[in-house]
Amino acid sequence: MKLRAIVLGVFLLLGSAFSNDKGLKIVSKEMQTENRVALVIGNNAYQRPLTVLNNTINDAQAIRAILVNRGFEVIYKENVSHRTFDALLEKFYRKLSYGGVGLLYFSGHGLEFDGQNYLIPTDAKIRAKSDTQYEAIALNKITHRIQKIGNRLNIIILDACRNDPFAKAYGVGGLSKAEPIGLFVSYATGAGKVSSDGRVGGNGLFTQYLIENMKKPLTLQQVFKKTRASVYDASGGTQFPAIYDQIVKGDFYFTLPQSKPTPNIVVPQYIQPQPIVVQPSTQTSTSKWIDPTESVCKDNGGEIGEEGICEAPWKEAKKICSISGGSLPSLEVLGQVVTSCRGILNNHESDKMKKNRNNNNYQSCYKRKGFNSNHYWSSASYSNGNEDAWVVYFYSGYQSVSNKGNSNYVRCVRAGQ
Repeated sequence: MKLRAIVLGVFLLLGSAFSNDKGLKIVSKEMQTENRVALVIGNNAYQRPLTVLNNTINDAQAIRAILVNRGFEVIYKENVSHRTFDALLEKFYRKLSYGGVGLLYFSGHGLEFDGQNYLIPTDAKIRAKSDTQYEAIALNKITHRIQKIGNRLNIIILDACRNDPFAKAYGVGGLSKAEPIGLFVSYATGAGKVSSDGRVGGNGLFTQYLIENMKKPLTLQQVFKKTRASVYDASGGTQFPAIYDQIVKGDFYFTLPQSKPTPNIVVPQYIQPQPIVVQPSTQTSTSKWIDPTESVCKDNGGEIGEEGICEAPWKEAKKICSISGGSLPSLEVLGQVVTSCRGILNNHESDKMKKNRNNNNYQSCYKRKGFNSNHYWSSASYSNGNEDAWVVYFYSGYQSVSNKGNSNYVRCVRAGQ
């Protein structure tokens, strides 16, 4: 089995909006309605002296899949440059400003220089370790920016390679320990050790067990303690993930427990600027839908997701629909699917999202119409900029905006209907 040296750090930042002692424990019912946004990046196509990595893309794709399944709106990119990394972070920060829970996952190379940790974009030209501070993304700048936003909770997961090509000159490679108050930090293995990358085409050992435990109704701390135990056993005792828990207060579940909630508290609500209200349209919710074939999807920039549905960026989605004999549906038509199933179309309003999620008739209805619980592209660009377009998230029944470079589900309406 090939090995690559990986460090995985998880940072949980408590938002300043919950600095007092009242209502710090968010319970299951409240967690069902709060905003969840994630930025997931996987990098493997590096330039020398950094090595090309085997399974970082697979790991990122697997993390994206479970986060989507757990109600996160996911911004996803592979092999990003420095400029793209910065742009994605800005997009992520804007979405965090609406409140709720944010999660950043990075799988790729990471380096430490002068006590600071850096995430490496694929276009980084690092000939000497001192180049890192100019060519890479400083982690402390990300954490400082997130702390200032003040949303309830933020989690940062770093799956960063530790086979530092400059280690001989500077000592053991890898990221430095980060333990500021309010953070939960976990490394895939101890300092100076290597962790299993798994078989080519699979997942790293740590990520494999992390995802397995994220599927269980466990607290954040329990997820990583059980992951550590599983990794230690599976590696025959050679890999022992490190955990540094500096959380003061607050709970989080990737998978919500089914027990009765404790008393409610007020959670910051997402307020979507300039909401679009459903108006009569030349298209109707009775239009015949077209599900793109696998070949049309893949040949035109899309991919078939785990649930067998075509996913693509917005521009590619328009082309896929055109070749399929139709077009992307208007925002009004997607909204009419929600309302025709007696769901409540909303702009990320907690009470309305909660009612939709708990409405079994609504959940069954949109699925009978051929939709999944994820985000679907509309043909409508966001009026405040050309970088975003409107989507509808059927599980919660809300309409929101998504960067056109993100991959969302594609379903088309037949031309002329």
